[in-house]
Amino acid sequence: MTETATTTGGRARSAGRSWSTPALTMGQLGLMATSLVFSLSLGYAGGLAAIGAVAPAMLVFQLSCGVLQRTLAEATLLATASEGRPADRATCRWSVAAALAGGLLGAVVAFLSSLAVPDVPVELALGYAAGIPFVIALDIGRSAAVAAGAARSAFLESTLWLVVQVAAALCFAALRSPLGICLSWAVVNAVFLLAAARQPDRRPALRGLLRWIRSRRAVIGAASLDAFVLGVTPVLAIQVTAFVSTAATLGVIRVLQQVLAPLAFVSITVRRVLIYRRRDDSGRTVWQDLRDGLLSLALMTAGAVLLGLAVLLGRRIVPALAFIPVGAALVAAGAEKAALGFSYGCSLSRFVRGEFDVLLRARYVMLGLTVVAAPLLTLRWDATGYLVGSALGMVGYSLALLGLPDGRRAAPAGSRAGFS
Repeated sequence: MTETATTTGGRARSAGRSWSTPALTMGQLGLMATSLVFSLSLGYAGGLAAIGAVAPAMLVFQLSCGVLQRTLAEATLLATASEGRPADRATCRWSVAAALAGGLLGAVVAFLSSLAVPDVPVELALGYAAGIPFVIALDIGRSAAVAAGAARSAFLESTLWLVVQVAAALCFAALRSPLGICLSWAVVNAVFLLAAARQPDRRPALRGLLRWIRSRRAVIGAASLDAFVLGVTPVLAIQVTAFVSTAATLGVIRVLQQVLAPLAFVSITVRRVLIYRRRDDSGRTVWQDLRDGLLSLALMTAGAVLLGLAVLLGRRIVPALAFIPVGAALVAAGAEKAALGFSYGCSLSRFVRGEFDVLLRARYVMLGLTVVAAPLLTLRWDATGYLVGSALGMVGYSLALLGLPDGRRAAPAGSRAGFS
Protein backbone atom coordinates (compact mmCIF):
# COMPACT_ATOMS: atom_id res chain seq x y z
CA MET A 1 0.00 0.00 0.00
CA THR A 2 2.90 2.34 0.80
CA GLU A 3 4.46 1.58 -2.57
CA THR A 4 1.16 2.36 -4.31
CA ALA A 5 0.84 5.67 -2.46
CA THR A 6 4.41 6.58 -3.34
CA THR A 7 3.81 5.77 -7.00
CA THR A 8 0.61 7.82 -7.03
CA GLY A 9 2.36 10.77 -5.40
CA GLY A 10 5.21 10.54 -7.88
CA ARG A 11 2.80 10.56 -10.79
CA ALA A 12 1.02 13.60 -9.33
CA ARG A 13 4.31 15.49 -8.97
CA SER A 14 5.32 14.50 -12.50
CA ALA A 15 1.99 15.71 -13.84
CA GLY A 16 2.41 18.99 -11.98
CA ARG A 17 5.87 19.49 -13.45
CA SER A 18 4.64 18.75 -16.96
CA TRP A 19 2.09 21.56 -16.62
CA SER A 20 4.46 24.08 -15.03
CA THR A 21 6.05 25.51 -18.18
CA PRO A 22 2.71 25.86 -20.04
CA ALA A 23 1.20 27.47 -16.92
CA LEU A 24 3.99 30.03 -16.55
CA THR A 25 3.98 30.71 -20.28
CA MET A 26 0.22 31.20 -20.40
CA GLY A 27 0.33 33.46 -17.35
CA GLN A 28 2.84 35.81 -18.97
CA LEU A 29 1.12 35.53 -22.35
CA GLY A 30 -2.19 36.45 -20.75
CA LEU A 31 -0.77 39.60 -19.17
CA MET A 32 0.87 40.82 -22.36
CA ALA A 33 -1.91 39.81 -24.74
CA THR A 34 -4.48 41.52 -22.54
CA SER A 35 -2.40 44.71 -22.45
CA LEU A 36 -2.08 44.64 -26.23
CA VAL A 37 -5.80 44.09 -26.80
CA PHE A 38 -6.59 46.72 -24.17
CA SER A 39 -4.43 49.32 -25.93
CA LEU A 40 -5.76 48.52 -29.40
CA SER A 41 -9.37 48.51 -28.19
CA LEU A 42 -8.84 51.80 -26.38
CA GLY A 43 -7.26 53.32 -29.48
CA TYR A 44 -10.15 52.13 -31.65
CA ALA A 45 -12.79 53.42 -29.23
CA GLY A 46 -11.19 56.71 -28.19
CA GLY A 47 -8.20 57.39 -30.42
CA LEU A 48 -4.54 57.86 -29.51
CA ALA A 49 -5.45 60.49 -26.91
CA ALA A 50 -7.35 57.84 -24.92
CA ILE A 51 -4.27 55.61 -24.90
CA GLY A 52 -2.17 58.58 -23.85
CA ALA A 53 -4.54 59.23 -20.96
CA VAL A 54 -3.75 55.85 -19.39
CA ALA A 55 -0.16 55.45 -20.65
CA PRO A 56 1.47 56.62 -17.38
CA ALA A 57 -0.85 54.37 -15.36
CA MET A 58 0.01 51.39 -17.59
CA LEU A 59 3.72 52.02 -17.07
CA VAL A 60 3.24 52.17 -13.30
CA PHE A 61 1.38 48.86 -13.55
CA GLN A 62 4.31 47.37 -15.44
CA LEU A 63 6.64 48.72 -12.75
CA SER A 64 4.59 47.30 -9.88
CA CYS A 65 4.03 43.97 -11.60
CA GLY A 66 7.69 43.67 -12.60
CA VAL A 67 8.97 44.35 -9.09
CA LEU A 68 6.57 41.89 -7.49
CA GLN A 69 7.15 39.23 -10.15
CA ARG A 70 10.90 39.48 -9.67
CA THR A 71 10.77 39.35 -5.86
CA LEU A 72 7.78 37.11 -5.12
CA ALA A 73 7.49 34.86 -8.18
CA GLU A 74 11.08 34.45 -9.39
CA ALA A 75 13.26 35.03 -6.31
CA THR A 76 10.87 33.50 -3.75
CA LEU A 77 8.31 31.00 -5.02
CA LEU A 78 9.83 29.50 -8.16
CA ALA A 79 13.48 29.77 -7.17
CA THR A 80 13.00 27.95 -3.85
CA ALA A 81 10.59 25.23 -5.02
CA SER A 82 12.03 22.25 -6.87
CA GLU A 83 11.10 18.83 -8.16
CA GLY A 84 9.53 16.82 -5.36
CA ARG A 85 9.76 19.80 -2.98
CA PRO A 86 6.83 22.15 -3.57
CA ALA A 87 6.51 25.51 -1.84
CA ASP A 88 4.71 25.41 1.49
CA ARG A 89 1.22 26.81 1.80
CA ALA A 90 2.17 29.62 4.19
CA THR A 91 4.76 31.00 1.76
CA CYS A 92 2.23 30.92 -1.07
CA ARG A 93 -0.42 32.76 0.96
CA TRP A 94 2.03 35.37 2.23
CA SER A 95 3.24 35.97 -1.32
CA VAL A 96 -0.31 36.60 -2.54
CA ALA A 97 -0.97 38.97 0.38
CA ALA A 98 2.25 40.88 -0.32
CA ALA A 99 1.28 41.11 -4.00
CA LEU A 100 -2.14 42.52 -3.12
CA ALA A 101 -0.61 45.13 -0.80
CA GLY A 102 1.98 46.11 -3.40
CA GLY A 103 -0.74 46.31 -6.04
CA LEU A 104 -2.79 48.69 -3.89
CA LEU A 105 0.18 51.01 -3.60
CA GLY A 106 0.80 50.72 -7.33
CA ALA A 107 -2.82 51.62 -8.08
CA VAL A 108 -2.56 54.86 -6.12
CA VAL A 109 0.69 55.83 -7.84
CA ALA A 110 -0.74 54.86 -11.24
CA PHE A 111 -3.70 57.19 -10.87
CA LEU A 112 -1.58 60.07 -9.57
CA SER A 113 0.89 59.68 -12.44
CA SER A 114 -1.92 60.02 -14.99
CA LEU A 115 -2.73 63.50 -13.69
CA ALA A 116 0.43 64.79 -15.42
CA VAL A 117 -1.14 64.23 -18.86
CA PRO A 118 -2.90 67.46 -19.90
CA ASP A 119 -6.43 67.78 -21.29
CA VAL A 120 -7.56 64.16 -20.88
CA PRO A 121 -10.39 62.61 -18.80
CA VAL A 122 -9.09 61.24 -15.50
CA GLU A 123 -11.85 58.63 -15.18
CA LEU A 124 -10.11 56.40 -17.74
CA ALA A 125 -6.96 56.17 -15.63
CA LEU A 126 -9.03 55.77 -12.47
CA GLY A 127 -10.92 52.81 -13.93
CA TYR A 128 -7.71 51.21 -15.14
CA ALA A 129 -5.88 51.76 -11.84
CA ALA A 130 -8.72 50.11 -9.91
CA GLY A 131 -7.88 46.76 -11.51
CA ILE A 132 -4.15 46.80 -10.77
CA PRO A 133 -4.17 45.24 -7.25
CA PHE A 134 -6.36 42.36 -8.38
CA VAL A 135 -4.41 41.46 -11.51
CA ILE A 136 -1.05 41.51 -9.68
CA ALA A 137 -2.41 39.28 -6.91
CA LEU A 138 -3.78 36.97 -9.61
CA ASP A 139 -0.41 36.74 -11.33
CA ILE A 140 1.56 35.99 -8.17
CA GLY A 141 -1.14 33.54 -7.13
CA ARG A 142 -0.64 31.60 -10.36
CA SER A 143 3.09 31.37 -9.68
CA ALA A 144 2.21 30.18 -6.17
CA ALA A 145 -0.01 27.49 -7.67
CA VAL A 146 2.83 26.32 -9.92
CA ALA A 147 5.29 26.30 -7.01
CA ALA A 148 2.78 24.35 -4.90
CA GLY A 149 2.32 21.71 -7.61
CA ALA A 150 -1.05 22.89 -8.93
CA ALA A 151 0.19 24.14 -12.31
CA ARG A 152 -2.73 22.69 -14.27
CA SER A 153 -5.30 24.84 -12.47
CA ALA A 154 -3.11 27.92 -13.00
CA PHE A 155 -2.92 27.18 -16.73
CA LEU A 156 -6.68 26.76 -17.06
CA GLU A 157 -7.36 29.92 -15.07
CA SER A 158 -4.92 31.99 -17.14
CA THR A 159 -6.54 30.77 -20.35
CA LEU A 160 -10.06 31.56 -19.19
CA TRP A 161 -9.01 34.95 -17.82
CA LEU A 162 -7.42 35.89 -21.15
CA VAL A 163 -10.54 34.89 -23.11
CA VAL A 164 -12.86 36.86 -20.83
CA GLN A 165 -10.65 39.97 -20.83
CA VAL A 166 -10.33 39.98 -24.61
CA ALA A 167 -14.07 39.45 -25.10
CA ALA A 168 -14.93 42.29 -22.71
CA ALA A 169 -12.46 44.70 -24.33
CA LEU A 170 -13.71 43.95 -27.84
CA CYS A 171 -17.35 44.31 -26.82
CA PHE A 172 -16.83 47.77 -25.34
CA ALA A 173 -14.60 48.75 -28.27
CA ALA A 174 -17.48 47.92 -30.60
CA LEU A 175 -19.66 50.18 -28.45
CA ARG A 176 -17.02 52.95 -28.71
CA SER A 177 -16.79 53.14 -24.90
CA PRO A 178 -13.24 53.77 -23.61
CA LEU A 179 -14.53 53.99 -20.04
CA GLY A 180 -16.30 50.64 -20.43
CA ILE A 181 -13.01 49.06 -21.54
CA CYS A 182 -11.20 50.36 -18.45
CA LEU A 183 -13.96 49.40 -16.01
CA SER A 184 -14.40 45.91 -17.48
CA TRP A 185 -10.67 45.31 -17.04
CA ALA A 186 -10.99 46.10 -13.32
CA VAL A 187 -14.20 44.11 -12.75
CA VAL A 188 -12.93 40.95 -14.47
CA ASN A 189 -9.73 41.05 -12.41
CA ALA A 190 -11.67 41.41 -9.15
CA VAL A 191 -14.04 38.55 -9.97
CA PHE A 192 -11.22 36.17 -10.88
CA LEU A 193 -9.27 37.02 -7.73
CA LEU A 194 -12.30 36.28 -5.55
CA ALA A 195 -12.74 32.94 -7.32
CA ALA A 196 -9.03 32.09 -6.93
CA ALA A 197 -9.16 32.81 -3.19
CA ARG A 198 -11.24 29.65 -2.78
CA GLN A 199 -8.04 27.65 -3.27
CA PRO A 200 -6.08 27.25 0.00
CA ASP A 201 -2.72 28.14 -1.59
CA ARG A 202 -4.15 31.28 -3.21
CA ARG A 203 -5.88 32.81 -0.16
CA PRO A 204 -4.04 35.93 1.12
CA ALA A 205 -2.72 35.58 4.69
CA LEU A 206 -1.95 38.64 6.81
CA ARG A 207 -0.92 36.91 10.04
CA GLY A 208 2.85 36.56 10.09
CA LEU A 209 3.29 38.50 6.81
CA LEU A 210 5.67 41.15 8.18
CA ARG A 211 7.76 38.54 10.01
CA TRP A 212 8.06 36.52 6.80
CA ILE A 213 9.10 39.57 4.78
CA ARG A 214 11.77 40.44 7.37
CA SER A 215 13.11 36.88 7.28
CA ARG A 216 13.68 37.13 3.51
CA ARG A 217 14.75 40.75 3.33
CA ALA A 218 18.25 39.93 2.05
CA VAL A 219 16.92 38.35 -1.14
CA ILE A 220 13.62 40.20 -1.46
CA GLY A 221 15.19 43.58 -0.76
CA ALA A 222 17.98 43.20 -3.32
CA ALA A 223 15.71 41.78 -6.01
CA SER A 224 13.07 44.44 -5.29
CA LEU A 225 15.50 47.32 -5.68
CA ASP A 226 16.88 45.90 -8.92
CA ALA A 227 13.39 45.41 -10.34
CA PHE A 228 12.26 48.81 -9.07
CA VAL A 229 15.02 50.69 -10.86
CA LEU A 230 14.30 48.65 -13.99
CA GLY A 231 10.60 49.47 -13.86
CA VAL A 232 10.83 53.07 -12.70
CA THR A 233 13.12 54.02 -15.59
CA PRO A 234 10.38 54.13 -18.30
CA VAL A 235 7.94 55.63 -15.78
CA LEU A 236 10.24 58.58 -15.09
CA ALA A 237 11.11 58.88 -18.78
CA ILE A 238 7.46 59.04 -19.83
CA GLN A 239 6.64 61.47 -17.01
CA VAL A 240 9.37 63.87 -18.12
CA THR A 241 8.35 63.38 -21.74
CA ALA A 242 4.74 64.24 -20.85
CA PHE A 243 5.87 67.78 -20.03
CA VAL A 244 7.45 68.31 -23.46
CA SER A 245 5.01 66.46 -25.73
CA THR A 246 1.31 65.83 -26.31
CA ALA A 247 -1.06 63.06 -25.28
CA ALA A 248 -1.14 61.90 -28.91
CA THR A 249 2.65 61.45 -28.90
CA LEU A 250 2.43 59.43 -25.70
CA GLY A 251 -0.29 57.39 -27.36
CA VAL A 252 1.95 56.62 -30.34
CA ILE A 253 4.74 55.50 -28.01
CA ARG A 254 2.43 53.30 -25.99
CA VAL A 255 0.59 51.65 -28.87
CA LEU A 256 3.84 50.77 -30.66
CA GLN A 257 5.30 49.30 -27.48
CA GLN A 258 2.15 47.22 -27.06
CA VAL A 259 2.09 46.10 -30.69
CA LEU A 260 5.60 44.69 -30.23
CA ALA A 261 4.88 43.37 -26.72
CA PRO A 262 4.97 39.73 -27.94
CA LEU A 263 8.73 40.15 -28.24
CA ALA A 264 8.99 41.13 -24.59
CA PHE A 265 6.84 38.11 -23.78
CA VAL A 266 9.27 35.80 -25.55
CA SER A 267 12.26 37.34 -23.74
CA ILE A 268 10.68 37.15 -20.29
CA THR A 269 9.44 33.59 -20.78
CA VAL A 270 12.78 32.30 -22.06
CA ARG A 271 14.54 34.14 -19.23
CA ARG A 272 12.35 32.44 -16.62
CA VAL A 273 12.89 28.99 -18.10
CA LEU A 274 16.66 29.57 -18.07
CA ILE A 275 16.55 30.87 -14.50
CA TYR A 276 14.88 27.65 -13.40
CA ARG A 277 17.30 25.41 -15.29
CA ARG A 278 20.64 27.20 -14.85
CA ARG A 279 22.38 26.47 -11.57
CA ASP A 280 23.55 29.42 -9.48
CA ASP A 281 26.91 27.74 -8.72
CA SER A 282 27.92 27.65 -12.39
CA GLY A 283 30.75 29.95 -13.41
CA ARG A 284 30.35 32.94 -15.70
CA THR A 285 32.58 34.82 -18.11
CA VAL A 286 32.19 38.03 -20.06
CA TRP A 287 32.09 36.01 -23.27
CA GLN A 288 29.28 33.84 -21.93
CA ASP A 289 27.26 36.94 -21.03
CA LEU A 290 28.00 38.50 -24.42
CA ARG A 291 26.97 35.28 -26.16
CA ASP A 292 23.69 35.20 -24.23
CA GLY A 293 23.11 38.85 -25.10
CA LEU A 294 23.85 38.47 -28.80
CA LEU A 295 21.66 35.39 -29.05
CA SER A 296 18.76 37.27 -27.46
CA LEU A 297 19.47 40.26 -29.70
CA ALA A 298 19.34 38.10 -32.83
CA LEU A 299 16.08 36.45 -31.80
CA MET A 300 14.44 39.77 -30.92
CA THR A 301 15.61 41.41 -34.15
CA ALA A 302 14.12 38.59 -36.21
CA GLY A 303 10.91 38.84 -34.22
CA ALA A 304 10.77 42.61 -34.68
CA VAL A 305 11.05 42.24 -38.45
CA LEU A 306 8.26 39.65 -38.53
CA LEU A 307 5.97 41.69 -36.28
CA GLY A 308 6.68 44.85 -38.27
CA LEU A 309 5.65 43.11 -41.48
CA ALA A 310 2.55 41.78 -39.71
CA VAL A 311 1.61 45.33 -38.68
CA LEU A 312 1.97 46.59 -42.25
CA LEU A 313 -0.13 43.71 -43.56
CA GLY A 314 -2.71 44.15 -40.82
CA ARG A 315 -3.20 47.83 -41.67
CA ARG A 316 -3.99 46.86 -45.24
CA ILE A 317 -6.40 44.05 -44.38
CA VAL A 318 -8.16 45.51 -41.31
CA PRO A 319 -9.13 49.19 -41.70
CA ALA A 320 -9.74 49.47 -37.94
CA LEU A 321 -5.97 49.13 -37.39
CA ALA A 322 -5.15 52.14 -39.54
CA PHE A 323 -4.46 54.25 -36.43
CA ILE A 324 -1.30 52.22 -35.68
CA PRO A 325 1.70 54.37 -36.71
CA VAL A 326 4.31 52.99 -39.10
CA GLY A 327 7.51 54.30 -40.64
CA ALA A 328 10.51 55.38 -38.56
CA ALA A 329 8.58 55.08 -35.29
CA LEU A 330 7.83 51.40 -35.95
CA VAL A 331 11.49 50.73 -36.76
CA ALA A 332 12.54 52.49 -33.56
CA ALA A 333 10.08 50.39 -31.55
CA GLY A 334 11.66 47.25 -33.00
CA ALA A 335 15.13 48.54 -32.08
CA GLU A 336 13.92 49.15 -28.52
CA LYS A 337 12.74 45.55 -28.18
CA ALA A 338 15.99 44.23 -29.69
CA ALA A 339 17.93 46.24 -27.09
CA LEU A 340 15.66 44.79 -24.40
CA GLY A 341 16.56 41.26 -25.49
CA PHE A 342 20.26 42.14 -25.45
CA SER A 343 19.97 43.41 -21.87
CA TYR A 344 18.09 40.30 -20.73
CA GLY A 345 20.77 38.03 -22.15
CA CYS A 346 23.69 39.99 -20.71
CA SER A 347 22.16 40.06 -17.22
CA LEU A 348 21.00 36.44 -17.00
CA SER A 349 24.05 34.88 -15.32
CA ARG A 350 24.43 37.67 -12.78
CA PHE A 351 20.78 37.42 -11.75
CA VAL A 352 20.99 33.64 -11.30
CA ARG A 353 24.12 34.10 -9.16
CA GLY A 354 22.44 36.83 -7.08
CA GLU A 355 24.92 39.61 -8.00
CA PHE A 356 22.36 42.35 -7.44
CA ASP A 357 24.97 44.96 -6.49
CA VAL A 358 26.44 44.75 -10.01
CA LEU A 359 22.99 44.74 -11.59
CA LEU A 360 22.07 47.87 -9.64
CA ARG A 361 25.16 49.79 -10.72
CA ALA A 362 24.35 49.01 -14.33
CA ARG A 363 20.68 49.90 -13.75
CA TYR A 364 21.70 53.38 -12.63
CA VAL A 365 23.55 53.84 -15.91
CA MET A 366 20.38 52.85 -17.77
CA LEU A 367 18.25 55.15 -15.61
CA GLY A 368 20.43 58.19 -16.25
CA LEU A 369 20.74 57.58 -19.98
CA THR A 370 17.04 56.90 -20.57
CA VAL A 371 15.58 59.72 -18.48
CA VAL A 372 17.87 62.24 -20.19
CA ALA A 373 18.00 60.90 -23.75
CA ALA A 374 14.36 59.90 -24.27
CA PRO A 375 12.75 63.32 -23.56
CA LEU A 376 15.50 65.22 -25.39
CA LEU A 377 15.18 63.07 -28.49
CA THR A 378 11.38 63.38 -28.29
CA LEU A 379 11.74 67.14 -28.67
CA ARG A 380 13.48 66.57 -31.99
CA TRP A 381 11.86 63.42 -33.40
CA ASP A 382 8.65 62.91 -31.37
CA ALA A 383 7.79 59.25 -30.62
CA THR A 384 10.69 57.96 -32.73
CA GLY A 385 13.13 59.92 -30.59
CA TYR A 386 11.69 58.56 -27.36
CA LEU A 387 11.98 54.95 -28.53
CA VAL A 388 15.57 55.47 -29.69
CA GLY A 389 16.45 57.05 -26.33
CA SER A 390 14.93 54.09 -24.51
CA ALA A 391 16.98 51.68 -26.63
CA LEU A 392 20.17 53.62 -25.90
CA GLY A 393 19.54 53.27 -22.18
CA MET A 394 19.25 49.47 -22.45
CA VAL A 395 22.40 49.21 -24.55
CA GLY A 396 24.25 51.30 -21.96
CA TYR A 397 23.04 48.94 -19.24
CA SER A 398 24.25 45.89 -21.14
CA LEU A 399 27.68 47.36 -21.85
CA ALA A 400 28.06 48.36 -18.21
CA LEU A 401 27.30 44.78 -17.12
CA LEU A 402 29.89 43.39 -19.51
CA GLY A 403 32.52 45.78 -18.16
CA LEU A 404 31.89 45.41 -14.41
CA PRO A 405 33.72 42.74 -12.35
CA ASP A 406 31.98 40.03 -10.34
CA GLY A 407 30.08 41.23 -7.28
CA ARG A 408 28.89 39.79 -4.00
CA ARG A 409 26.00 37.33 -4.02
CA ALA A 410 22.88 38.34 -2.11
CA ALA A 411 21.11 35.00 -2.51
CA PRO A 412 22.36 31.89 -0.73
CA ALA A 413 23.68 29.16 -2.96
CA GLY A 414 21.29 26.40 -3.70
CA SER A 415 19.62 24.52 -6.45
CA ARG A 416 17.58 26.62 -8.80
CA ALA A 417 16.62 23.68 -10.87
CA GLY A 418 13.03 24.31 -11.41
CA PHE A 419 10.23 22.88 -13.40
CA SER A 420 10.58 21.22 -16.75
